[in-house]
Amino acid sequence: MFSNELGYEGQALLQRSKSGARWFFWIAGLTIITSMVSLYGGGFAFFLSLGTTQFIDGVARGLSKEFGDATKIVALVLDILVAGVFGLMGWLAMKRHLWSFITGMVLFMLDALVLLAFQIWISFAFHLLVVFWIFKGYQAARQLSELERQMELTPPPPPPAELNQAIPAIEAAPLS
Repeated sequence: MFSNELGYEGQALLQRSKSGARWFFWIAGLTIITSMVSLYGGGFAFFLSLGTTQFIDGVARGLSKEFGDATKIVALVLDILVAGVFGLMGWLAMKRHLWSFITGMVLFMLDALVLLAFQIWISFAFHLLVVFWIFKGYQAARQLSELERQMELTPPPPPPAELNQAIPAIEAAPLS
């Protein structure tokens, strides 16, 4: 994939890009866990949980007193859909689709605004930190794409001089 001189730089950029993309999987996974715990009686949430799904879960818990547990099932389905969007952003970011990094960061920042509205400060601060790390992954993916583009435009180096010398022919011995 990369020449020897660019191999280390390319591999480092690839690793940072994937590290940024993996945050979307953490967001999705911890959101599902928090939603299940919240809907069925638990009283905690991970810092990385989405404010949007916490809001959905709160509404569902309130409505379940009037309409039964079906509202919790609807909320869980909605939570899975929301978390699935972040899982999809992670999958696309792992394939280095730069737009998915940007879309995911925008969606996560909008979710941070929900946390800000409800004054959940620690989760809001953690959202900002995660956006920073996702952005670092985006930068690495963009730099890696540029590096690959430059490599495609640069002709390969000439072969070493030793390979340009004529190789003496070996004559076969007659069969007897």
